[in-house]
Formats: sequence, structure tokens, C-alpha cells
Amino acid sequence: MKYKALFFDADGVLIKDKYLFSELLEREHGISKAKTLPFFTGVFKQCSLGQADLKEELLKVIVDWDWRGTVDELIDYWLSRGTEIDPEVADYISGLQKFGTRCFVATDQERYRGDFLEEILGGGKVVEKVFCSANFGCKKKTPEFWGRVFQTVDGVLKDQILFVDDDKENVQNVSLLGIESYLFVDLKSLKDFLSQS
Repeated sequence: MKYKALFFDADGVLIKDKYLFSELLEREHGISKAKTLPFFTGVFKQCSLGQADLKEELLKVIVDWDWRGTVDELIDYWLSRGTEIDPEVADYISGLQKFGTRCFVATDQERYRGDFLEEILGGGKVVEKVFCSANFGCKKKTPEFWGRVFQTVDGVLKDQILFVDDDKENVQNVSLLGIESYLFVDLKSLKDFLSQS
């Protein structure tokens, strides 16, 4: 295989379920999306860039949301849901690494979930490291994000990597940076693509 390193998206690729937390709050706790939407379309975007702290911002809204616990309990609940690792993708990544391909996660996340993903995926548990937008202050579709990645990952050049994401816009934008990108549909298609590379 020509790639020395692969960078996988988290939600929808390595993490099985891709869902909106606002939908979960509505379904399981009766907190309407009408109440939570302004948060997720507003200040949460700043949290994803490390410009605001999720815990501090949630403290400002949980009373209005009628959340019956603490902010820490809300964050724990958030992190406990939607983080089921796809075992087949994880096994495939393990196989790639045994043959010398370095594997990472590149994801747009606020800091708490980013740290959580590093805890359950990074350090060799599934991948070497999780690169998170909140830690860099920029999204993965930007040249700044990848500049920071290449400063961190020794011995891997831009033309030696493949970025794998299930979001078409992310794939297109990262491709424009000169990084080969692949739109993830399912594991079989990815395996077929990589077997021919």
C-alpha cells in the first residue's frame, strides 16, 4: 500500500453511531430540540474550536433545559452515548498497523469529548493519537489543522497519507489542501480501495 499513514474520522467511521445529542435529549429526557438548538447552533461551535468551555456554557443553559442533574452528570451522560467503537473497523486498523501503516483519528470535537476519544482510542488502544479541532483551535478542513498534525507526526509527508471521512464536504475540503481523501461508505469499499493502492 502506498500510504504511510491513515487518518480516520471518528463519528460515522470508527464510532458506529452518528447521532445528534439534541435528539437524544429529546427522546430520552423530554428536553425539546427547540430549547437546545440555539446552544448547538451557537456557542457549541466555539466549544468545538476551543474558544469556549463546554462545561461553563452548559451551566448557563441546563436550568432552562430542565436538566435534573449536575453539569458533570450531563457531560458524563453525553460521553457515555454514541461512543461505541465499530469492532470491524478497529480490527482492520489493527491489521494495517501490524504491517507498518500508522493510523490516527482526525475529528472536529469540543475538548471534553476529544479528550474522551483520546482516552478510549489513542495511545495504541485503536490508533496512535486523536487529533481534535478544539485542541488546535481550527477545524480539520483547514490548512492550519493539518499543519499542526504534520508538526506532531514525525516522518510522514502530506503526499503519503489518506484521510477517511463519511462527510462529503470534509472530504472535498481536505482534498483541496492537497491531501488525498476518501469518502467512507462502508468498510468493504474502503478495504477494496486500499487493496488496489
